[in-house]
Amino acid sequence: MIIRHNGLILAFDVDWDTKRSIVFLRGIMDLIDAVKVGWLQLLNIGPNGIKELTSGINTYFLADIKLGDIAHINEYVIRRLRDLGINGVIMHAVTGRENLNGVAKLSRDLGIDIFLLISMSSGGELYDLNLDYNVKLGTELGIAGFVVPATKPNIIRRVRSMVGNNYQLLSPGVGVQGGKPGCATASGADFEIVGRSIINSESPREVTLSILSAIKDPRC
Repeated sequence: MIIRHNGLILAFDVDWDTKRSIVFLRGIMDLIDAVKVGWLQLLNIGPNGIKELTSGINTYFLADIKLGDIAHINEYVIRRLRDLGINGVIMHAVTGRENLNGVAKLSRDLGIDIFLLISMSSGGELYDLNLDYNVKLGTELGIAGFVVPATKPNIIRRVRSMVGNNYQLLSPGVGVQGGKPGCATASGADFEIVGRSIINSESPREVTLSILSAIKDPRC
């Protein structure tokens, strides 16, 4: 589980080198609860760069690679990500029970959290049509939580009503994609995920503080 202090996760989708990334993160680390990394880092700094990043910053690292392959590939990727210092992984729910059963157990054994993507911040109508099934699947697998978009507060409320307080809800799409800071929290999310609004700002710390103010007094 991600330890909640402020309720904010940074979507760190940048093509910077490791040194620049570490300098940036150190400027706001006291304000965020986790760092979400993904394909931009993997394709630009590679696995060794990811390892250097996770070693250089003491925080929770969430790999947003939307993993969704057959079982043995999923399990291999989870093992490799653990070796790189990753604490949690976002996986596609639609990969299905057969391909998720083994990786869910393996992740628990390795101390890696699995968060199932069950709705997209834009589009994703096939996900929304199968929301109930995917939520039920996640609870039966014993995952850590679900990814539910800040752009769809009705989905957040619906999922929260289904899972109670036993699962963490992570909400991307705050800021540039249209989600209002604080609304996802007000709707039942544990964490709001913000990226470009902070990264592209001339004053990232000040912007982060402003977002935290909205999260601490959440409303839609």
